[in-house]
Amino acid sequence: MKVIFLDVDGVLCTPVSHTLNRLRKTPVESQQFDPISLFWLRWLVHKTDAAVVLSSTWRDGLMMEDPFCKAYIKNLFERLSANGTPLSDVTPFIPHGGKSSEILAWLGCSPCEKYVILDDTDYFSESPETASHWVPIPNSRGLRFRQAWQALHLLQSSVRWNRAK
Repeated sequence: MKVIFLDVDGVLCTPVSHTLNRLRKTPVESQQFDPISLFWLRWLVHKTDAAVVLSSTWRDGLMMEDPFCKAYIKNLFERLSANGTPLSDVTPFIPHGGKSSEILAWLGCSPCEKYVILDDTDYFSESPETASHWVPIPNSRGLRFRQAWQALHLLQSSVRWNRAK
């Protein structure tokens, strides 16, 4: 199984999506995401048959009872599903653990041969286990051609993730 660990802010929520939502006067709980970023995510999923796992802090909305938060996260799941890139799972929340720890915890409990991390913030360079799987996304632009190709290369390389590390 191949996996794409997906952050939202800076990857799918970009200046382009903020401008589109503002111009369309889209309510925040039904916002649209950057169409170019969605295109490249869909392209990557279709090229690699990878599962998409939410590693963003947006997953915190799943645990909240607030109707606004529920609508917000429901919109994310629906938009990604409509894009052909449905979320298959979310990383666990580990207090004081950080994203790298949460991704490694998910990997420890799930079958995975190769993975990439799409994130605009460097939570990974301090962790050798995740550093080489991180594809830095420029938060000013989101997921674009160069990052999609880098992720494709990582997911199609002959190097496999080894749990024993």
